[in-house]
Amino acid sequence: MPFTPFHMGVGLVAKAGSDARFSLISFALAQIAMDIEPGIRMLHGEAVLHGWSHTLGGALLVAAIVGIVSPWIVRPLVARWNAEAAHYRKDWLMLPQPPSRSAVAVGAFFGTFSHVLLDALIHADMQPFAPFTQTNPLLGWMGHDAVYLGCAVAIFVGALVWLLRKRLCP
Repeated sequence: MPFTPFHMGVGLVAKAGSDARFSLISFALAQIAMDIEPGIRMLHGEAVLHGWSHTLGGALLVAAIVGIVSPWIVRPLVARWNAEAAHYRKDWLMLPQPPSRSAVAVGAFFGTFSHVLLDALIHADMQPFAPFTQTNPLLGWMGHDAVYLGCAVAIFVGALVWLLRKRLCP
């Protein structure tokens, strides 16, 4: 299913572990950008949903585009987040403004490559290493439900660890 929120679990764990060195918003934008192609293919009723964007080369291109575009989206969102945190006197939740270029790039690139990896585990129509091979050697390493459960657990663990780190280690 395109635009699944489950991929965010990996991003939240990365955010919890690296905080200011990782832009979670860039990661989220990368997730959305990655699923534009499958969404369009789904609307057209195509049998193969995961095409060029779900290859390592496609992920590299999508990440580069997201890395260029996302600062214009990230900055106002972080500013709004910080204004809300300040309004409710939750300064410990404030984020660095603006996020560094490297944090944006790390979020975008980690977003696209983790997306390819997670989808390759469960989608038979993927060819993550195309054009070098038309096979998907990652398919079946984990079952669909196990991948989704792992991502769901990661959402809660990542969010909890990030909040605890922000609160206890400002």
